[in-house]
Amino acid sequence: MSSPGPASRPPIAPMMRVLWQEVRDRIHLAFAEEGHDLRAEHLAVLQYPGPDGQRPSALAARSGMSRQAINHLVSHLERAGYLERYTDPADQSSRLMRLTDRGRRVYERIEAVAATIEAEWAEQVGSQRLEELRATLSDLLTHRQGQRQGSAG
Repeated sequence: MSSPGPASRPPIAPMMRVLWQEVRDRIHLAFAEEGHDLRAEHLAVLQYPGPDGQRPSALAARSGMSRQAINHLVSHLERAGYLERYTDPADQSSRLMRLTDRGRRVYERIEAVAATIEAEWAEQVGSQRLEELRATLSDLLTHRQGQRQGSAG
């Protein structure tokens, strides 16, 4: 009997999507349990490293969403008291964002849910394998960022 070859392994992207959906769903459930009026889409704004000091256009680029879509989410988060916009001191014509105290508490809750999930994964596959996954993903992100900077320059 032959061992399974690369063609029989599931593709990485769909596996990552399933895991991301699990993370997103658990964060959304935590929002709902705590009475926050947030939807899964708001994670595009609240994702690591957070919106503090960012322009909406930077969040749009980072999330792969249109500026219009990000501005819609930012406006909702601003009206709900999770973040605020302020004038960029270096460029008076630009607006930056920062989390309010309420937004910071939500962001900390997101981090706590993510840490719980990571602890579960470490228990399931072992700490060393999870750290190897983290290092691999970090390498891929660094490479991707280098490619994006190279094409922008």
